[in-house]
Amino acid sequence: MASFTWYLQGTSPTTIGATDILQFAKATFDSPITITEYQDTTHVESSTGVDLSTGNSPKNSKYLTSSTVSIDGGSSEALSGVSTSNCPVKINFSHGTSVITYDAIFYSYDGTTTTVAPVGVTFQAAEQGDASWTNAEGSTSAVTIANHSTPATSHDYFLLVSASPESVGEKTDFSVRIELTYS
Repeated sequence: MASFTWYLQGTSPTTIGATDILQFAKATFDSPITITEYQDTTHVESSTGVDLSTGNSPKNSKYLTSSTVSIDGGSSEALSGVSTSNCPVKINFSHGTSVITYDAIFYSYDGTTTTVAPVGVTFQAAEQGDASWTNAEGSTSAVTIANHSTPATSHDYFLLVSASPESVGEKTDFSVRIELTYS
């Protein structure tokens, strides 16, 4: 049987459960980001509002320009030079038998219709090794993820993510998603 497990990487990975939220914040958990700025921290929030990534020192990738990023508040660096260990999001796809994966994409959407962009937020994403960010809003604007053509029971995907509010208030019509084909 196929399954996905999502992690926020850091000192130790924090599993992002089905009802958890990947929270983008200013300096600390629950601190609001200024409109048109990108987050300074990333956290895993439980469905009851608890910071599950406390003690993890979670990784953060902040969009700076179309080809640069700040990792954990550091100076500007080329997006293409970020290591897998510095990518905040790791998604593991596992299957009971060895499979290959292809046509994988990653994007944000409004939480209801996959082709519709999230409401009130700009979302940038990149796969580890990409030279530029993708404004990954809706499935038609997704980040294309490299095929995994070696059969295996486990495949890992490493992603950089960054979000910027376009208006004041909590963004509830904002989800992220990965899709792939396997055989």
